Amino acid sequence: MKGLLLKDLYNIRKQAWWYLSMILLFCLLSVTVKNIAFAGTIGVLVTVSVPLIAIGYEEKDSWQKFVVASGRDIKTIVAEKYLLGIICAVTGFVAYAVVYLLSERTSLTDLFVPLFMQITVLSVMLPTVFKFGVDKGRVYMIAVILIFMLAFIGLLSAADKFVGTDLIVFNLTTAVLIAGVLVISYFISLKIYTAKEF
Repeated sequence: MKGLLLKDLYNIRKQAWWYLSMILLFCLLSVTVKNIAFAGTIGVLVTVSVPLIAIGYEEKDSWQKFVVASGRDIKTIVAEKYLLGIICAVTGFVAYAVVYLLSERTSLTDLFVPLFMQITVLSVMLPTVFKFGVDKGRVYMIAVILIFMLAFIGLLSAADKFVGTDLIVFNLTTAVLIAGVLVISYFISLKIYTAKEF
């Protein structure tokens, strides 16, 4: 797992610096215009794009054939891409949390919804990319992000109806559901990857 992750981080090192710069830029923009949505949006883009780039390099170099032929456990291969996406999600979330604190907001929903959205979009995109490849995956990514942005706007509206303990329960329930979606997504990806003919 560690070797696969280091391989991906090395391959995407140039793009990673660009994405980190974009996170910083969007966070500064959010603070400047006093709108935390900018910081939350860039986190979604990074969480999805970085694993997509890593898989794209593998497809280009036919690395997937090599790693499967080498006897590497498919569970580890698939799990590493999820780990890469989660690392990106946490990185984006930390930057967003700083903006959130600077904006002096107090709603836990406002804090965690971008992270929920990142994990959900990642959960949808990885099985899609494993199934259809990176080229088609990029097309689907745009549609998926738009759909889930609308869905989470609805989630925020629903959260506004809750206060106090009910709001905490709402956030915890949402977190558990999204964790469940992530686990289901992993097993779907595993099944897809296992059935692929390289």
